[in-house]
Order: sequence, then C-alpha cells, then structure tokens
Amino acid sequence: MTEGYIKFNCIWEQKEIQIDQNIFEQLENVRTKLYELGLIGMYPDGIGFGNISVKPEKSKSFIITGSATGQFEKLKPSHYAQVTGYNFAQNTILCTGQTKASAESLSHAAVYESVPDAGAVVHVHCLWLWEKLMNNYPTTSGEIEYGTPEMAEAIQHLVYRMKKDEKVIVMGGHREGILAFGSNLSEATDEIIKIYKHYQNE
Repeated sequence: MTEGYIKFNCIWEQKEIQIDQNIFEQLENVRTKLYELGLIGMYPDGIGFGNISVKPEKSKSFIITGSATGQFEKLKPSHYAQVTGYNFAQNTILCTGQTKASAESLSHAAVYESVPDAGAVVHVHCLWLWEKLMNNYPTTSGEIEYGTPEMAEAIQHLVYRMKKDEKVIVMGGHREGILAFGSNLSEATDEIIKIYKHYQNE
C-alpha cells in the first residue's frame, strides 16, 4: 500500500433503515439503466463495481448502495445503507443498514460537502470511457488511490475549480472509475449516459 495509507474504516450499525418508497424507486430505476450498460456490475473474479447515492433535500445523511451489491441486477431496500457521518482525515464513515455502505462512500461525501446543491452521485466503471475522458475532463492525480483520504481531498479540490456545468470527475488513480453528480438522480445518471453514448458512437 501507499506510504501513509490509512485503512478505510466503516463503523456499521447493522439494522433496518427506512427508505422513502419514491426515493427507492428512483434509485432502482437509474441503477437498472447503469447495470444494463455494464457501468455497474461484477468482474469475473467476483468483485463488484459501481455505486449510486442520493441525498434527500435538507438531509445531512445520504443513502448509498451497499458493499458487494454490484453483482445483483435488482436490489432490495436491504441492499442500501445510510451514511450518517464521516471523517476524511481518519478515512472513516458511520453507516446504518442491513448492508455495509460502499467503501466509496467518502468520495460521495466529498462531492456532497463541496457542492451544496448536489442531490445524487453516480460512480461507474468503464475502462475504454475512462481512458477517453482522462485529462479531457476534470481528473484526479494518477498517484492517488481510491479509498484514501487523499482521494476525497482531491475530489474536493477539483470540484472547487470546476465550472458550474461540469459534473463529471475522472478518478485518475482508480482504474476505470468515473464520478458524475447532479441535483438529482436523473441528472447525475443522464450526465454519464450522455457521455457514454457520445464516445461510444465516435
């Protein structure tokens, strides 16, 4: 591991959470679109990839797909977790749910903290798209690994410098990783699908 690397720490309260039915349906609707495009899924070695989150208006917490859920075509409410707190410096999140929150939760938190009107974050994996977008879109340093405090910090620094209409971040040190955000789930998802289809048709 990188020198100075702080292991991701998840303080997990394992209990059922209540997700508003409308929010759950929105989550599943956009996740299905991303799953069908292969932007969320599971690698042959069994490791899942990609996650989505939503931050209800005026809420200080957010709902995110749970760890190791990429393999499933459809999720149940029990596959989601609520992130109720985090500490970038300590690489720690607090979450509640029947499933642990994704290890990428700090990247999502970094966006929400930096963009007050962000209501959703989508994190996808796609090697060919990642290679095309690298340094053509806001990109974090290739030296910074995912799941580190440095990645959360790098995302925040990028966001502060981005133009208002820029809503996509390439994770330079996280092979295949791309983040998109928006005021709601549809906006964040449409942003990444629009770019995916544009480059696919080149």
